[in-house]
Amino acid sequence: MIKEYWELTRFEHSVMLAIAVLIGEVITLRSIPSYSSILAVLPPMLVGAASFAVNDYFDLKTDRINRRFDRPLVAGRIKPTTALFLSLLLFLFGILLSVWVNLNCFLLITAFSVLSVLYSSKLKDVAVIGNLYIASTMAVPFIYGGLAVADKIPLSILLLSSTAFVSGFGREIMGAARDVRGDRRGRGSATLPVLIGVKNCLVLSSLLYLLSILLSFLPYFYVEEYRGDAFYLAPVVIADLIFAYIAFGSLRKTSKEFMLLSRKLSLAAMFVALLGFLAGALVGG
Repeated sequence: MIKEYWELTRFEHSVMLAIAVLIGEVITLRSIPSYSSILAVLPPMLVGAASFAVNDYFDLKTDRINRRFDRPLVAGRIKPTTALFLSLLLFLFGILLSVWVNLNCFLLITAFSVLSVLYSSKLKDVAVIGNLYIASTMAVPFIYGGLAVADKIPLSILLLSSTAFVSGFGREIMGAARDVRGDRRGRGSATLPVLIGVKNCLVLSSLLYLLSILLSFLPYFYVEEYRGDAFYLAPVVIADLIFAYIAFGSLRKTSKEFMLLSRKLSLAAMFVALLGFLAGALVGG
């Protein structure tokens, strides 16, 4: 059953959230955070897991149309009511734990918990707005990490958050293009692919990936903690090569299989890039 609940909550995303929060703390402090600060990763991990579970609950009809048998609810391995109860429990514990961190983190966690439910139930059906929300969830962990250890967020955190936001936006647009059939039939959603077409969405997604590549080099040249730092640059270059493959490949290949592969590769690229941010802050910074 552990595998099923891992898949429901996409817990690998929570692990990435924890790394991103730690990176935010390290960059802000310019040192290794204290043990209590490290524990501040728990609220976003729980809320992140809850968000995926509640999303699958609301998306069940669409996922069935899209034949997403990789999803535990569609495959019948977990009951929808169980997924809903689990998500509410995780949201509750995440919000309560954030009170222990500080007021800013509590407000941020609470806001994104509410937005998560709104996204899964309503915002996903609104063109661009839903994609922007998901992209913001890929950027806000850096900001949360900064707020967990300081009152002010340094420029370096804002720049890293911007890079994560742009690449995340591209990833979400590609995901919407892949699920356009189910979104139209299952939810009647007016998503971006429904409005402008799949091909145009893939072009936009590619441009966003290329923009994220350009943004990823700015810390190496302009941010003090990463300037001229090979420990940062090496993993980021690997991540950028993956992003470039996705960007140019999606212009030639429009199959759902390639889009699914691209989303998985983009997740791997984000993880590699996060390791670069962490290595640069700890070793090079």
